Amino acid sequence: MSHANVRTLLDKAQSHDKDYRYMAWADLAHVVEDPTVCLDVEWERTICTSVVRGVDDPIGEVSNMAQQCLVPLVARVHEEALAKLVQALVARTCTERNGNARERNGQDAGQQAAVGAKNVLTHVECGSRAHAAVQAAAPWLKQALERERCETDVLVDVLDVIHVASVHCGTACKDAMNQWLPGLRNCLMDRRSTVRKRAMHAIAALSPHMDEDTHRKTCRDTVEGLQRHLPQSQGGPQGKTTHLHMAGSLVRQDGERMNAHVEDLLPALLQCMRDATELAEQEEDVAVEQLELSLQALEAMVRKCNPTMRPHVDDVMTIGIEYLKYDPNYHDETEAEETRSEGAGSQGEEGDYDGSDDGEEEDEYSDDEDTSWKVRRAAAKLLSAIVQSMPDKLCYLYENLTSTLLQRMKEREENVRVDVYQVLVDLLRQTGVSDLRSAKIPQKPGHYLQQALPPLLHNVNKELRGKSGKGKLAALQLLHQLVTCLPGGLAEHVKTVLPELLKMVAEEGSASNIKIEALVVVRLLLDSHDAWNFRAHVHDLSKVLLDATKEKYYRVTAEALRCCRSLAVLLKLEQDGGEADRQDLVPQLYSCVLFRLSEQDQDLLVKEEAIRCMATVVSCLHKSIGEQVHAGLQVMLDRTRNEVTRLTAIKAFGTIALSPARECITPLVQPLIEELTALLRKADRRLRQASLHALDAIVKTASSGLDIMLCDTIIIEVAGVLSDSDLHMCAMALSVLSSIVSQQPCCAAAVSDSALKPTFELLKSPLLQGSVLEPMQRLFSLLVRSEQPETSFDSLYIMLVEAGRVAASRQQIHSVAKIIASLCTAAGDGACRGTVDALVDGLRTLDDNVVVSLYCLGEIGKLRDLDLFASSEAMIRKCFESPLEEVKSAASFALGCMVAGNAHKHLPELVAQIESSPKQEYLLLHALKEVIVTLSDTSSKGTIVAEDYNRILQILLEHAKNEEEGIRNVVAECLGKLVLMGPEDILVELEAATGSENSYLRATVATSVRFAVLEKPHPVDQWLRPRIPAFLGLIEDSTWFVRKAAIQTLSSIVHVRMDLLGDSLVRIMPAVYKQTAVLPELVRTVDLGPFKHVVDDGLELRKATFECLSTIMENCFEVLNVDCFVSCLKEGIADHYDVKVPCHLLLAKLAETHGQTVLYVVDALAANLEKTLRTRLKSDAVKQEVDRHEDLLRSALKAIHAMSRIPNIEHQEKFAQMVARTIQSNPAMMSRYEAIQTEGELVEMMDLT
Repeated sequence: MSHANVRTLLDKAQSHDKDYRYMAWADLAHVVEDPTVCLDVEWERTICTSVVRGVDDPIGEVSNMAQQCLVPLVARVHEEALAKLVQALVARTCTERNGNARERNGQDAGQQAAVGAKNVLTHVECGSRAHAAVQAAAPWLKQALERERCETDVLVDVLDVIHVASVHCGTACKDAMNQWLPGLRNCLMDRRSTVRKRAMHAIAALSPHMDEDTHRKTCRDTVEGLQRHLPQSQGGPQGKTTHLHMAGSLVRQDGERMNAHVEDLLPALLQCMRDATELAEQEEDVAVEQLELSLQALEAMVRKCNPTMRPHVDDVMTIGIEYLKYDPNYHDETEAEETRSEGAGSQGEEGDYDGSDDGEEEDEYSDDEDTSWKVRRAAAKLLSAIVQSMPDKLCYLYENLTSTLLQRMKEREENVRVDVYQVLVDLLRQTGVSDLRSAKIPQKPGHYLQQALPPLLHNVNKELRGKSGKGKLAALQLLHQLVTCLPGGLAEHVKTVLPELLKMVAEEGSASNIKIEALVVVRLLLDSHDAWNFRAHVHDLSKVLLDATKEKYYRVTAEALRCCRSLAVLLKLEQDGGEADRQDLVPQLYSCVLFRLSEQDQDLLVKEEAIRCMATVVSCLHKSIGEQVHAGLQVMLDRTRNEVTRLTAIKAFGTIALSPARECITPLVQPLIEELTALLRKADRRLRQASLHALDAIVKTASSGLDIMLCDTIIIEVAGVLSDSDLHMCAMALSVLSSIVSQQPCCAAAVSDSALKPTFELLKSPLLQGSVLEPMQRLFSLLVRSEQPETSFDSLYIMLVEAGRVAASRQQIHSVAKIIASLCTAAGDGACRGTVDALVDGLRTLDDNVVVSLYCLGEIGKLRDLDLFASSEAMIRKCFESPLEEVKSAASFALGCMVAGNAHKHLPELVAQIESSPKQEYLLLHALKEVIVTLSDTSSKGTIVAEDYNRILQILLEHAKNEEEGIRNVVAECLGKLVLMGPEDILVELEAATGSENSYLRATVATSVRFAVLEKPHPVDQWLRPRIPAFLGLIEDSTWFVRKAAIQTLSSIVHVRMDLLGDSLVRIMPAVYKQTAVLPELVRTVDLGPFKHVVDDGLELRKATFECLSTIMENCFEVLNVDCFVSCLKEGIADHYDVKVPCHLLLAKLAETHGQTVLYVVDALAANLEKTLRTRLKSDAVKQEVDRHEDLLRSALKAIHAMSRIPNIEHQEKFAQMVARTIQSNPAMMSRYEAIQTEGELVEMMDLT
């Protein structure tokens, strides 16, 4: 658009006709947004001036349209024009109005200008532009604040503008802050409450940007204000109310810095609460407000100042409990509660709550003037904050909170009662299932919960019978959490809880959300408790659930169908138990599910749940259903042909095929397989996985075998799936092919024609490992056993040797060797011996296949003792002298595996060679490692004779002192595996070595323990468990690499066998936290001539420590000291790149699993994350630096994405501002962030099962 057209629009914007003006501003908004329209400085100034006049327009619609031009202008105009625009808007905001302002839609011109100013400041980019905007506005805002008798509307708008500038412009307000603070402090003493509140919010918003002296003065003034206004004779209670507001807002805005003022602020708050309680008799409303504000401030301190509040948790919890009972207008409740509490306590101890007061009606007290419920609600939220912020004090919380919460479950005010239930829900959420399973052990959370269970469920039942919708929902949520935390723990109470739940589901007037939650609880009860608990309720349960499947609301229907799946399992168990009177329920259940399955016009969720339910019903009750089962299966087959339901239907057929009802699908096998094989060509990964799983199940369980033509079809389609682009899919495809050859050996030729070529291509992949290699070994073994000419041993062997010869990596060669060994074992002794002879001849001639031959000899020797040692030892030892490292490594492997085949005969010779050949000690130690690792496997039949143990142990301990880390690592694995085979004396030797003066020996011993810990229980555990503390004590060693080895061992033990640690983990945790600090003594400078290089030896130690903390957090969060943990994490995020990345991952995990722990340090975390995201590379950065930087940004963004999903994170202003400044205002960063969000959604949707 030309400048002439813009001039025309500006002229029309000044027209006397309001419609002309409106249309002109609408067109100008499009012009300003159009990036192709070039605006020079003069035009920017002209348009800004016109927009300001448009904002002043007396017609509200016109003024609002002019406002829409402001946001795009902010991004386009230069700083000078932006500053003048802000100045003009703020000047109009601060102008006295005196009742002469033009009114429009309830707002005058000054208010419209204030809206415009806030709009501009909200969208201005942080940095120099924000600084220019704030500096332009600061003098006008200062004048308005200092003006005597300033109008209320003007002052309110001015304070709102300051608040918006503080929130969105951040550090740009630092210079202007000193101009505003005196006026803002004066506003705190203003007689107008609206002015006081806005001034308080403005000061709180500025607090994160204050320097230390200013912040300290603000906090001191707040505390003094609380103390100064204590007596009513010195200004009344209103000033105290304002300062209570101020205290809470300061803590919420900048909790990190407020830690330094907790010791002053907390006593003042407690004193205020005592004074407010005394004031209640004279001015109840003021007292209630002050008590509420005090409790809210305490809640903020618990959440945001957790480290410094922990020593005061007793006092704060006492306050919360005291004011949870605060009800001055209902005096009779106290005695009644005490009476009931005593009764509940005695009954709880006996474990039999008789519920004698079920028939009693609570006094119907009601007083609309009573506001004391606000205090009780604030107290409940305070207790909830304590529970959420201190998961490591669960026993203490149960012991001190449970009885009070049980009493307050009868609270007369609905909102407060719901919050009390929420505290109990939070308490259960923080309680781990592992602790609850030890409910019979005193001093465990589950012990306290079991004691409180009878009165707790009694109160829940009363709530479920009540009339309050919110109360019912809260009670159901509590039941939900209770059943989740105590699987099987409500067996004695099913008879009282279940009828109430069924009544709520069946009741016509119940809200949908209540019915859904009740059905969820019913399903959890059925899934987690034994069938005999429901014996008396089966008929009622069936009637209610079947009726619920006919509900109109789709979510209720879907949840009812989920419950019907659990009901089917229950009926199956009842049948197995000989209950004959349940037979009439099965046809009813089947008919109901079939009706839902056949319906077309219903929500997708209901269709999917009907398919799953039919699969469960058929799997469990097919005998009782009889011939009618085919009608349901036919409908399910039709669902496999529907694009939206096929995935669920395929999984359902896979379930049936693996169940006792597999005979039922025999008539449908051919059309079903045709559908499944066709779906293997689809792009949907989940669909192909489900199809492979179903095919494998059908092939394995086919009673009479599949038709050959059908098998050929499966083989052709499955062969197309074999590709290293998806190894998980490859493993499933190989399993299907193995099942076909196992069931139909004559199909081996078809497998050879269609699948061998892609299988050999897959064999070339360097990614090929156990999950795919094992089914591939099984397939080749079955092919050989099929005795088909196309898959003879000789032909397969030649192809495998050729694949090994052209292999490009050690992993590929090793894979080929494993398959050849499996092939030899399957072919029999004759083929095996001939293969061995050929391999040994290859070593003599040193042909191109020497590496393959060595690995094959090793794998065969591991499986069979063919007395190879004498004939091939010289050839293998000759390979040790090869100039090629890969040949020497293969020779070492082969020697070790063959010795393991007959260790009793050949191991002493290998040990003697280690002692006599120091130049080859590394290779011989590797061979010894293969021997020990192979023999330590429980499936191995070989052993080491007793006289060899001491000899091997002494050799290993001597080599453990070697300065070369490679040798020490080999020795460490040998020692660890030797522990699994030898007597207790070996552990005694290793424990004694922890006190050695040689630091290399100590590090090796620490590492060796890692290899002695297996996932499954082992006889050596009885000797290892008492010695674990001695080995972990090396975390406090004086040498950094010893500490690193001990930390890595601790991480491994926590991950594999947590039970071996006992209480030693808690004792060692303080030493673990210390390893996350940057130690100056480990930082050294290396002079490289032209430049110097800084080397941090502690970097690897810190990295290993954070990885260990991540493992501990995942497996036993309760042992962590939350304060120390988050403090270490906060420092780690500001550390070196190699530490930042694992810390970002750790933060993401913490946000997902224990989000509330993150909230009270979110300000510091946000600051460190922002520094990372604002890091810029040098202009001459190489590709490696660019890639590392990109990885760092992605890890930080993933952590931010995880944090953004924490409940109530939106109330954390610093985090929100950081996201707005660094991500939302940066298109490139926003693009990365959106990609990460999309990845997260795809991961959630992906169903690998």
